[in-house]
Amino acid sequence: MRKTFLLVFCILFLSFCSFPQRIADDFISWTNDTVSSYQLKPKYQKMAISFSYQEKALQPKGETYGYAMNSVNGQYYTVATHKDKYGYDYKLITYSIRGENDTEILVSQLNSYKEDMPIDGLVLEMNFTFETKCFARYVINESIIKIDRYEINGILYTENGEIVGMKDTPDTIVHRSVYKMKDGRFVKAK
Repeated sequence: MRKTFLLVFCILFLSFCSFPQRIADDFISWTNDTVSSYQLKPKYQKMAISFSYQEKALQPKGETYGYAMNSVNGQYYTVATHKDKYGYDYKLITYSIRGENDTEILVSQLNSYKEDMPIDGLVLEMNFTFETKCFARYVINESIIKIDRYEINGILYTENGEIVGMKDTPDTIVHRSVYKMKDGRFVKAK
């Protein structure tokens, strides 16, 4: 009797534990509140895959600061994936590009696909520091993407443009962008 009770309890427990997972698959909610590095860790670099020809041809939307969005080594790491109820696949990826003076820039990008063919791309974040520290905080929900891009300049300049020190309080500019996800496309909200 006791073994039967435990067996039934375990089966019910496992079936209820798997139920919330199915719900989670139907809803997307991604954020980058914990990102604190400008480089992809070596253990993730080993799991990177090459961009397909179609993915390379994709011109991502969003702020690129005028940089060519070409991966340093032609590869990216998949952070997360999601398939919506309309059959569109979304892939959150990260890769590195070259910036000024060969500065490495870590890029977070959201790509959309239909039947494994890329439809659209959106740069969510470019993490780098040259004279200005640039990073973003973003939240992706089922149909809305909110991106807050931060530009922090703590360098003190003379009128001639020479660097003479650091500011006590850095100048911080925040740019907000909102995109809607519609039919696999990222449409900037007005």
